[in-house]
Amino acid sequence: MPRLGSRARDPSRGIRLLLSTNVIDVVFPLGRQDDDGGAESTTIYKVGLEYLSRTQSLVTGIFLRSPDLDWDISKRRLLWYAAFFKPVYEKSTRVSSNSKRGRRQESVFYQLLDALKRPKTDVQSIESILKGVDPIQETILGEVNHDAIQSAISSGVRFKDISPQNPQWEELSELRWIIYSTFQPIGTMWKESLILSLASSQNSMDDCVNQYNNLLSLVNHLHLGTILLDENKPKPLLNGSQIQTALGGQIDGRDFRRVVQASEEWQIRNVGYDLDSVDNDKRNEMEVQLVDYLVTTFAEYANRTQSLEG
Repeated sequence: MPRLGSRARDPSRGIRLLLSTNVIDVVFPLGRQDDDGGAESTTIYKVGLEYLSRTQSLVTGIFLRSPDLDWDISKRRLLWYAAFFKPVYEKSTRVSSNSKRGRRQESVFYQLLDALKRPKTDVQSIESILKGVDPIQETILGEVNHDAIQSAISSGVRFKDISPQNPQWEELSELRWIIYSTFQPIGTMWKESLILSLASSQNSMDDCVNQYNNLLSLVNHLHLGTILLDENKPKPLLNGSQIQTALGGQIDGRDFRRVVQASEEWQIRNVGYDLDSVDNDKRNEMEVQLVDYLVTTFAEYANRTQSLEG
């Protein structure tokens, strides 16, 4: 099994060699796709090679702009795999999973991952990169939030340096939540997913490099960089017991999950600093504000508790 990354300087070259010698389906088995003599499989391999080549070019461009960039080489290897397997993943998700063909395509994708003989954590990371591409292209790179993102990039304002009274607060608070809720489900591989999303676009390589650097700066200006790269952050402002106490201790199951999610969103929108870096007075102040928000937002629970007490 070739290693597409850690030691191979040019994984695309290795894939081209496998294609030219007609042994690629031995190394990366897709199985029989259709009764076409393997033509569909060859097409999938070639599309995967195109994604891989563009992704490599983008990474090279990023490093040329920032030669002192610190990047975990193992993550780069996982990015190569994700780029090459992208057309297989797309094919498996386009076809309805309820159909026999859909289940077969999904099975092919996971069989291909199994063929890597990589640790389960690597396989999960590759999936995370691929699953993040569509949300990033729609929410971050698409037209939906284009103006807000460009405005924030141009201003260069740091979220933690402005107050709620600042006219830019509401816009940046909203943008902070949009970016967090897009990248956070991807986990610590969000940078790799962003790179693959850019490499999969029709933009020039220079434009992709500029977009990557600008978005990375924006993430840091919004004070999200550390949070998104640490699985244990953000630390919740209120724990489960505090939430139950604030709302009368009458919530469980799905309803409690809704409250926790609302607490997380409020915290991302309003707390622009690491909780470990503030004193107890400041933390207590933020806790009171969050409790007030929860009591107002989920008044039915607070009111029910008051009724029971009455």
